[in-house]
Amino acid sequence: MRELSGEEFAVLPDSAAGEALAGTLNGVVILGYASGRPCLLAASTGGIVHAEAGQARLAVIGTCPVTAGRLRRMAARLTCLADADAVAAALPGSFHLVAVVGGRVRVQGTASGTRRVYYARAGGAVVASGRAAVPAALTRASVDQRALAARLLMIVPPVLAEPLWEGVAVVPPGEAAHIDDGGVRLRPWWRAPEPEVPLEEGAPAVRAALEEAVAARIGTGSVVAADLSGGLDSTPVSFLAAATAGERSAKLITFVLAVDDPEHDDPAWAERARAHLPGEHEVARPDDVPRWFADAARAVPGLDEPTRWLRALARELASSALLGGRGAAVRLTGHGGDEVTLLPDCYLHDLARRHPAALWPHLREQRSRARWPLRACVRALADRRPYAAWLADQAATLGAPLPRFLPDFGWEQPLRLPGWTTEAAADAVREALAGCSAEPYSPLRAQHQSLSSVRSIAAAVDGVRVLTGRVGAAVHAPYLDDHVVAACLAVRLDERAAPGAYKPLTRAAMRPVMPAECLGRSTKGEFSADIYQGLRRHRDQLLALLDGSLLVERGLADAAALRRACVRTPAEGGPGVLALDVFIAAENWLRALAAHPVQEESCA
Repeated sequence: MRELSGEEFAVLPDSAAGEALAGTLNGVVILGYASGRPCLLAASTGGIVHAEAGQARLAVIGTCPVTAGRLRRMAARLTCLADADAVAAALPGSFHLVAVVGGRVRVQGTASGTRRVYYARAGGAVVASGRAAVPAALTRASVDQRALAARLLMIVPPVLAEPLWEGVAVVPPGEAAHIDDGGVRLRPWWRAPEPEVPLEEGAPAVRAALEEAVAARIGTGSVVAADLSGGLDSTPVSFLAAATAGERSAKLITFVLAVDDPEHDDPAWAERARAHLPGEHEVARPDDVPRWFADAARAVPGLDEPTRWLRALARELASSALLGGRGAAVRLTGHGGDEVTLLPDCYLHDLARRHPAALWPHLREQRSRARWPLRACVRALADRRPYAAWLADQAATLGAPLPRFLPDFGWEQPLRLPGWTTEAAADAVREALAGCSAEPYSPLRAQHQSLSSVRSIAAAVDGVRVLTGRVGAAVHAPYLDDHVVAACLAVRLDERAAPGAYKPLTRAAMRPVMPAECLGRSTKGEFSADIYQGLRRHRDQLLALLDGSLLVERGLADAAALRRACVRTPAEGGPGVLALDVFIAAENWLRALAAHPVQEESCA
């Protein structure tokens, strides 16, 4: 019997095999088919709203302010599974959606990737879940070596972020799995918008979507916390949270983590914002919470995949525990703000084709800032490789150094492996690239890369949300809600970026609700001092992970090269820091799996 725990759920087909598989799961039946067979099982009813209307059933699992009454009215309008598109489009928040019509079921996560759906065939039936461990345990799956090797890339594009279990697949974000006794069929329900909306029209839509996303997490009379770094991501969230908290008689606690670096300007901007914000303000000194890299060697079980945030996880857990002790169940953050409001350099490639008249002011400003030679820019702008060809070409440069002072207008960030990986790891990544038949999320490189970045950070944010929720206030990222992502990506490229301006979309969107002095920031916090201090205090954590490394044992890491990476101090913000994050994430995940195998959760 496999016991469902935490947020785990399982969706099964309306068949004898599905019913038999349900008998191996210990959980609460949330939805059933008209036949009487179970459809949706979960660890508990917590965080789930469900309703029935005739032959139709709906369940929303996660963060969404929908009521059972409204969901029942929505279920009454379902005549086929495709009608659930309208349900997903209408509801705010971040959630899984399960829809049943007759004897067929549909399950989906979010378009942003914060909520994912994994599935596999077990015992003659397809089982789907929001956690990879459920189908992995039911199929007694082994770790997929090639998928693990791909996770060693410095930046992993979602197209290569396959599940780490053999035989377990993931539903691509923006698609839904239709499951019946014949198997599973994937159907798109969301596509990246065309960036055609002018800024003056798009900014109010972005503000409304972000306001709705924040409000979805604040209940009447509740206590909500909000990170307040002073930057142009967390500060807008704090102001919107303050407005909603005032309307709902809720209490807001802003949270600021002080920094040691006297040159760091986050504290000054945070203090400026606090002067305009009601509620309570919690300021933690640097030594009130663990430094970066603390407890990095402590195995973190229950993650679907390695997360690059382990460097800061001890700090995040301590901060959430502190805020939980003040009564907050939710901790709002600005994570995802950069991904939806800033543009990657390749937007210049799109401007050259969509808005050529707007290209030159943008290119001139970028060249002066990055010191790009004009000839190199012309070559990069002339590149017409489709996404599949660009991906295939990355196989030849996995170990090459990143060029300096040269523009890169590719579909993704260049794919590179850390210097401590082996040729076997590189070969496995090349195999993954050769077997990849990916289509871009958009014909525009900037739209594709922005959404790729959203989906990359979304997976990490979801893992941190679960972990922080176990100790106190769960981290939530409203910028990664589907409605916010869509509103931001719909704005014209040449207006989401403006020569000499920082985050023009955020400024335009928040101007009616934030003081002008809080919107004037044009800098971003720099944390190399935190990195160095954390390494000085917690280098032993890296050495503990290095001792008996499972990556070395699997032939994916070279022991000598890995030791050199762990004992030296990486250059500020460079690939050395990313290489450490990659090692910590993958090694910790393997050790957590060795200590807590998913198969252990099954018993005869």
